[in-house]
Amino acid sequence: MILSILILKRTGENLCSRTFGTTKWSETLTSGFISATFNFTQKTFGTEINELELGPYRLMFELTEELIIVAFYEKSDSIINIRQKLGELKKIIYEKYESAIKSTICDQENFVGLNEIIDKIIAESSEIDITNELKKKYKDILDSFRSNVEILDCDLITSSGVPLTKEWNKEFLDLCLRIIDAFWKSKQYVLDQIILTYEQRNLILHKINNNFVLSALVRKSTPIGLATFMVEETSSIIAKLE
Repeated sequence: MILSILILKRTGENLCSRTFGTTKWSETLTSGFISATFNFTQKTFGTEINELELGPYRLMFELTEELIIVAFYEKSDSIINIRQKLGELKKIIYEKYESAIKSTICDQENFVGLNEIIDKIIAESSEIDITNELKKKYKDILDSFRSNVEILDCDLITSSGVPLTKEWNKEFLDLCLRIIDAFWKSKQYVLDQIILTYEQRNLILHKINNNFVLSALVRKSTPIGLATFMVEETSSIIAKLE
């Protein structure tokens, strides 16, 4: 889940801070840390950071010419979902407060109603919006697929990074979500399938359509041709239910 949202001017002013979890969050320390980090990366490497990982948490940044919008969230959450929420927040902020943002001097008083906007965006569910009947059909297909001795585990993951059954190990799910992020984030390549070796097993991620990716963990000893055939066959069955 998203634990906090922080919005800073590039010049360092704190425009808004909202906390949703119980994790301690110091606005002053965090604002100073982020400003210092961005100044360091710009002056030293001539570039900016998009994410930071801190133990079980992450900071994700949505950047504009004037603003640094920060989400502080649990590492196990969907990267894609967080990215989408930050993008939506940036769009609304510029639609409603652009004149204040672009002014030389502004503070929190210029952003009346922003807290409510943030609360609404964060509160929106990231669950899969499908009927219980359809969800049951998907689960039945996955159960059948998982019953094959060559398949160690599998799941459907949405374009927003939400797994259907949520039974994956958190670290493994995080790996899947990072790779799936590349399916939609990449501007140069159309990625339909990715195969990786993971702890002596093969991970196959197959894009079914714009809504779902089928993730499958396969025995290392299983021929890749056979494994991809099974994944593609199951993906085809799922696609027909759409």
